[in-house]
Amino acid sequence: MFSTGHLIWIGISLLLTAGGIILLFRFRPPDKKVLTFCLLIGIVSEVIKVISVAEIVPMVDPVVVQQSGGAALDWIPTGEYTPYIALEHMPLELCSLYLLFMALAVFLKDGGWKHGLYSVMFASGVIGGLLGVVGASIAGDFKTTAEFLSAPRAWQFFLFHSMIVTVSVYLGFGNEINLTYKDLKKAIIGLVLLDVPTFYLNSVFSSEVYKHDQVVGVTHRINFFSSYVNPLGLVLTEKWQWIAYLCLRALLFAAAVWIMFLLLKIKKKDAKENG
Repeated sequence: MFSTGHLIWIGISLLLTAGGIILLFRFRPPDKKVLTFCLLIGIVSEVIKVISVAEIVPMVDPVVVQQSGGAALDWIPTGEYTPYIALEHMPLELCSLYLLFMALAVFLKDGGWKHGLYSVMFASGVIGGLLGVVGASIAGDFKTTAEFLSAPRAWQFFLFHSMIVTVSVYLGFGNEINLTYKDLKKAIIGLVLLDVPTFYLNSVFSSEVYKHDQVVGVTHRINFFSSYVNPLGLVLTEKWQWIAYLCLRALLFAAAVWIMFLLLKIKKKDAKENG
């Protein structure tokens, strides 16, 4: 399941995350400065990602070709070319949305909305960042360990996710924002609101094939938030299996967020008892 290159990057990511957390809590810089710095790094990361995944592809026109078995549809180049970025690279995953979260956190004034945003950032950054490192959607793009360790896309992916986990832990367990166990509800509501649109977007952005006005298959699928395809790659052939997966996914998600805020509650309690 995990290639050697992926395992090496998981180890590097965990070391960088642990080191970053230790340094942040040692020097305790203001949250706004941390977010501003990470936002700038995130923008550079997104630029690297876009350049890495962009392709120059030919423009083509449809043409009907006569074959021995009958007419068939083919495509011929027009002689023009265009840059193209596949739909799955749109900034709609949690980690890409985290850039927007950081920008809002930097520019929004203090208040209820900003506090709620921080609760979502705490939960989504830690959970989404760790899942991104372990589940690495780019893992299948590299055939050898050397490719995995030398590709700019791999560096961008793992360093960015490590940064997200680091800053999220600092925001949540630091004292400046003062998140509490009561913010659990805000975090869950916010993440659910982010998740629900993916059920529609994944179908809208997938490439379906029709025959007699009926969908007979899909040639390319999108899977934002893993709401259609499970991370383990298990083939689900029935609707009830997909619904069962979604229920399990929701349960695990809620449990993970609850554990995070429970740890936050324990930390706050210990800090209060120790003065």
